[in-house]
Amino acid sequence: MKRTLLVGLDAACWEYLNPLLQAGQLPNIQKLMDTGAWGVLNSTMPPWTPTAWSSIVTGKNPGKHGVFDMLRREPGANSFTMTDALHRQGTPFWKYLNDAGVRVGLVNVPFTYPPTAVDGFLVCGFGTPGTARDITWPPEALPWIESRFGSFVATVPAEQLRSSQPDEILAAEMQHQASLVEAGIELAERYQVDVLAINLMLTDHANHKMPVLEQVQKAYIQSDDDLGTLLKSWQPDNVLLISDHGSSRLKGDFLLNVWLREHDYCVYEDGILSQQKSTLNWILKEWLQDHDGRRGLIGKALRRCIQFGLPRLPRVFQKRFWAMVERDVPFSESHMRLNTNPDFRRTTLFPGSLYSGLLYFNLSNREPGGVITPADRNSILSRLKAELSMIVDPENGKPLFTKIYGSEEIYFGPAAEHAPDLIADAYLSHWNIRTRQPAPFRGKRHGQYFVTFDHNGDYGWHSPDGVFIFSGSAFQPGQAASPGHVMDVPATLLHLYDIAQPDDWDGSVQLGLFTAELSQRPVQVQPGDEEPTAVSPSGLSSAENESIHSYLRALGYLE
Repeated sequence: MKRTLLVGLDAACWEYLNPLLQAGQLPNIQKLMDTGAWGVLNSTMPPWTPTAWSSIVTGKNPGKHGVFDMLRREPGANSFTMTDALHRQGTPFWKYLNDAGVRVGLVNVPFTYPPTAVDGFLVCGFGTPGTARDITWPPEALPWIESRFGSFVATVPAEQLRSSQPDEILAAEMQHQASLVEAGIELAERYQVDVLAINLMLTDHANHKMPVLEQVQKAYIQSDDDLGTLLKSWQPDNVLLISDHGSSRLKGDFLLNVWLREHDYCVYEDGILSQQKSTLNWILKEWLQDHDGRRGLIGKALRRCIQFGLPRLPRVFQKRFWAMVERDVPFSESHMRLNTNPDFRRTTLFPGSLYSGLLYFNLSNREPGGVITPADRNSILSRLKAELSMIVDPENGKPLFTKIYGSEEIYFGPAAEHAPDLIADAYLSHWNIRTRQPAPFRGKRHGQYFVTFDHNGDYGWHSPDGVFIFSGSAFQPGQAASPGHVMDVPATLLHLYDIAQPDDWDGSVQLGLFTAELSQRPVQVQPGDEEPTAVSPSGLSSAENESIHSYLRALGYLE
């Protein structure tokens, strides 16, 4: 049976690839392009790893597979839990391949934890708790990996991402990816798989964590080398190289949470006194040490004096003090004063993940103590769309949001009831959309709600347009006439093996990319999932939940 390599070059985009291709620094990608079809691969909305990869895995839109975010809103609650593989509805593509006698190996495919049985092997990837040991199928694959390559973890440790310098993080991510590639090749031979799916996330993590583009380019060059190792060692007949979304560099943050608060959509209570005192101490330390250079005992004495005297000053002098501080530490007064969680008795809508741009209405028939009736939802949604559409980039005057969607505009299927109610798309703007209270770091305001922080932990973000290169004996070379979609990937893979398409998939076989013989092969159809798979409770323990949360926080996805 012919071998197929499905390789994710995570977050790759032509904007980043083209200069390196022109400079001859990506020889393996160039070789695939010379012998294959290539073009733009549109992502999901939002173009996030869990959402996009769930569409790649299932061939379905998020309204069917039910994964919209790094976090999942718990039914009947205002709280969220971490997304894991058990939240994904729909049969994965590898089950259809297995049913047709095609053995599959999976390495670092995001959000495949906890692992499930596969005819082949599985090594869980992004979204796996750092504390977990049950990260492979079959279970004995992990001790075999460690006997060959030493101690193995699914991802670079969160603490290393938080505390190390950018060059150190880049080196650790490079080493980790190289080890995944080596392990994947040997496992593919050990388990005699026909399809090897491996996701190379170095390119995405470098875009997030590296302050200069040259460091990101190093990640692309290294990933091209790793791709070359896969091609040389495993020698696939066909290669499907894809990215789940694209990339962009960031200008700073748009504080959607502040905008929502000041427009009375999201209401916060005052925090408890002990919390305010602790936060005030942090703010003063940030302001005095970094701005005025007052450190040690002098800085500590000044902080104590301000903490004692500030609450006793008339309100007019307090306002003047905070105006002075906020020139250097934006929005620090509200961060000190307010609780971090909304007051759901007065809140119209509340946010999902930190930078997601996803908002949920506080509906009376869905959330406990909800204040918005279903009859009012659409009118509030229309008003929000109109108001958000008026916000412009302070640097170029262009609209910040490409479009603001209601969930019913882009999601359809039985899982759409779990979707966010409003999806704000600013992925072409180069501004992060911060939906939660920012930490009180030094920075500079641009207009009313835009800010750049000096302590920047996130230098790049996602864009909606990824890439694909389909190369090998099954494909004809040349640039594709039109973009594909991530949902097309599993459909095209199944057609490669002459396997019928499930009738509930939303993607299409990219017939125009195949050779004349394969493009004329009829697309067969088989029954999909008979009924929606019930959403399982989280498969994570509290410790595993916190482990993933810590890792995603270190990458900048969560608070």
